[in-house]
Amino acid sequence: MWLYVITILIGYWTLKWFLERLKVGNYGEKYVLVTGCDSGFGHLLAKRLDGLGFHVIAACLKQDAAAELKKKSSERLQTLQLNVTSEDDIKTALTKVKSILPPNKGLWAVVNNAGVGGGFGTVECLNRKDYTDIMDVNLFGVIDVTKTFLPLVRKERGRIVNMASVSGRLSVTFTPYCIAKYGVEAFSDSLRREIYHQGIKVSILEPGCFKTNILNPTMIKDIYHRTFQQADADCQQYYGEEFIKECINNLIRSSSSPGDINMVIDAYEHAITARYPKYRYIVGNDANYIHRFLWTVPEWLSDFILCYNAPRPAGIK
Repeated sequence: MWLYVITILIGYWTLKWFLERLKVGNYGEKYVLVTGCDSGFGHLLAKRLDGLGFHVIAACLKQDAAAELKKKSSERLQTLQLNVTSEDDIKTALTKVKSILPPNKGLWAVVNNAGVGGGFGTVECLNRKDYTDIMDVNLFGVIDVTKTFLPLVRKERGRIVNMASVSGRLSVTFTPYCIAKYGVEAFSDSLRREIYHQGIKVSILEPGCFKTNILNPTMIKDIYHRTFQQADADCQQYYGEEFIKECINNLIRSSSSPGDINMVIDAYEHAITARYPKYRYIVGNDANYIHRFLWTVPEWLSDFILCYNAPRPAGIK
């Protein structure tokens, strides 16, 4: 009996290994829209896909970032300016993309990469705007861009690739960011099932800690202090400056050994080029081992592990 089980498992993993390495081919005939190409993952992905021969349409928030990317790329790569929080910008981008595409041609992939880190701080210190600002970019931007460009993806029976995070599976520290990424997970799962019969694939990236502007130590300090100062006096007194300082140090320390950013670009590339892309790409050693363990074990255990050495407010007696 055990021999049969082992044989089946070996067969399954061998087939999985083989299928994951099949590519779609004809990159030079495929058009890909990538948002958030000013810097970080989006910037590197645009250059990677351009190097592979794709027709890349790189959406940037700032015009100077678009110009800089264009300088480093081939003539195939085209840029457009896009603020994903603006419905008018998205409509204008659709018109521009349609003008770039050959007649009766659609998009092979839409990559919703644009994102921000948002507000860091305790729930009592954050205000409604801290939540809406990040949701507008990281969640509603993903939804609006996907909805707008989905008919063009349907033409090619292509794929939607959404940037989520391990923070969309395990919520710790920066609440607004986690909420937005949980939303991306839910939206992507719902969309994948809704368009199941349309030949469109939906993939989610769930990176762990990587060196991007979101985890810039100076920015973390500034945002933490800003959110603390906007709380009322009683709240500030209860938590205390030392608590905020420890929270900042813990976050900076936890992000001090980021993974190789190319791991994320590799995952993006696979989601775009594989004949059978994965539903989820869990990227990074911290994501695959620490976070996967913590979201698998019972909550009482994960809470104990995560909170054991957590800072305690000054007001706790």
